[in-house]
Amino acid sequence: MKRNLMLFLLASGVLSATVQAATQSGYQPATVVSVESRETPSNYYAGSNPSDAPLQSAGYFYDIGIQVGCTVYRTSYDSAFNYLPSVFATNHPIQVKLKKHIMHLSLPGDRDVRMSIDGRSGVKTATCVAKN
Repeated sequence: MKRNLMLFLLASGVLSATVQAATQSGYQPATVVSVESRETPSNYYAGSNPSDAPLQSAGYFYDIGIQVGCTVYRTSYDSAFNYLPSVFATNHPIQVKLKKHIMHLSLPGDRDVRMSIDGRSGVKTATCVAKN
């Protein structure tokens, strides 16, 4: 009986410490609501020689909408490779931390991605309208 009680107290202590650490880190649940690929504008050259054209950097750009509560934040993800992490899929739950104009996303493997917030807008659903 004492052994079971001690195991119960130990397990509840570990769980409460884990929950407390998660809330202290400042991360909150969010959902990816949109992912769109953005094309880079092509550079036109003036003249008869194509080598006169300015160099164009190769990159892959994505506009991502992330909903936290009743607000959708618009961010952008830039990559030198044609690779978009799997967490950036529509309706995928993620953990984010908001700081002024910066959003930190928690990725698997204890990685953190820092993204700038390009804009925000309110969600017009029945539950969000009722809260305001």
